[in-house]
Amino acid sequence: MSELQHRLHTLTLRLDHMGMRVEQALVDALRALRKNDEQAGQAVDEHDPIIDREEVEIEQECIRLLALYQPAAIDLRTLCTIIKVNSDLERIADLAAGMGRRVKHLLTEKVSLDEYEEFDHLAQATTDILGRTVRMLSRSDVATAKNVIQMDDLIDKGYRHLVQAVLKQEDRRIGGAGAAMTVINLAKALERIGDHCTNIAEDIIFLQTGDIVRHAEAFEKKP
Repeated sequence: MSELQHRLHTLTLRLDHMGMRVEQALVDALRALRKNDEQAGQAVDEHDPIIDREEVEIEQECIRLLALYQPAAIDLRTLCTIIKVNSDLERIADLAAGMGRRVKHLLTEKVSLDEYEEFDHLAQATTDILGRTVRMLSRSDVATAKNVIQMDDLIDKGYRHLVQAVLKQEDRRIGGAGAAMTVINLAKALERIGDHCTNIAEDIIFLQTGDIVRHAEAFEKKP
């Protein structure tokens, strides 16, 4: 194994570890929301700077390797993929931290997510897609990547159903606009996590095949 390949392998392991941290952040944030545990939600938010630092260090190492080795072919694709996946994971962690901060809003608005069966469905689907995405990183599995992309449609549908349920519930509340916005913002965070997982899946496909599948339908349309 060359020095470059050894350092790429080390970077890949760091990215896997970061993915596991991000997945745990989402799990912890959802647990805090379901239990209306403000302290647990704050803990997720306070942990976020650790992931931020890791994201910066991984990107800095990628830039060093690009400058030192001027890689080509698969090594260059690997570095490009690590940079992009690294960014998406950090944004997922930011969304989880934001969800943790919103626990106090649930308490202020006297909202229980138990009122919304649709929230559980959306949260479970999002946890599932993120778990598949994180485990896909170590294997760089194209089949799983395609499955993740397909699963994003389920997240989008779950988001729409939850928003519709919240708006119907809000009609029966007195002064419940703030509560409705809090739940809708949580739903949007979950939907955005699904989008970031899709981005990562597309990057894994690029790594393995060299094909850019993002917005592929736009290029298939004839002018």
